[in-house]
Amino acid sequence: MKIVAPVLSALALPVVVALVSGCTTPARGDHMAILATPQQRMVVTPLRNNVAVLEVSGGQGSNRLWTSKVDNAQFAEALALSLGDAGLLAADPAAARYSLSARMEKLEQPLTGMSLTVTATVSYSLVERASGNELLHRTHTLPYTAPFGDTFGAIDRMRLANEGAVKANIAALVDDLVTLPVAAGGRK
Repeated sequence: MKIVAPVLSALALPVVVALVSGCTTPARGDHMAILATPQQRMVVTPLRNNVAVLEVSGGQGSNRLWTSKVDNAQFAEALALSLGDAGLLAADPAAARYSLSARMEKLEQPLTGMSLTVTATVSYSLVERASGNELLHRTHTLPYTAPFGDTFGAIDRMRLANEGAVKANIAALVDDLVTLPVAAGGRK
C-alpha cells in the first residue's frame, strides 16, 4: 500500500496538468498580420499591387499535446493579409511583377516561464519575375514577449508569443518593401 500511493500521485500529476492547461492551439494567420501605417499605404512604388507570395516554407504544424507552432499556411495567410493592407499584394498572383518567398529559419521558444519570449528568424527574398533579379534578400530575427498578465495559460501565452514574433517580423519586411529603391523597370 505504501508503494501504490506515490505511484498514483505520480500518474495523477500529468493528468491534472493536461486538464488545467488544455490543448495547444496553433498560431493564426489573422493574428500575425499587421495593419500598415498610413505612410506605408501612400508610398509610391512599382511594388504597389504587384507582389505575389510565391513560397512560404520552414514552418511547422502544432502538436496539440505539446506546444504551439507556426505552420506555412498560417504564415502565408499573415503575409498576404499584411501585404494586402499595405497595398502591395497583387490582385492576380499570376500577373504580379514581383514574387516574394519567405522561409522560417528558426522559431526559438522557451520551455517554460511566466512571461514567454519567442524569437522568429525569417529569410525573405523578393524577385522580379521578368528578369529573375533578386531585389531584396533579408533575414530578420525579432523577439516578442507575451507577459504573464496576457493570459493565465502557458499554452495560450506561447501562441501569443509566436504570433507576436512573426507579426514583428512581417512588420519589418513591410518596412523593407515600402522603402526599397525600385525603379519602374527594376532595381534602382
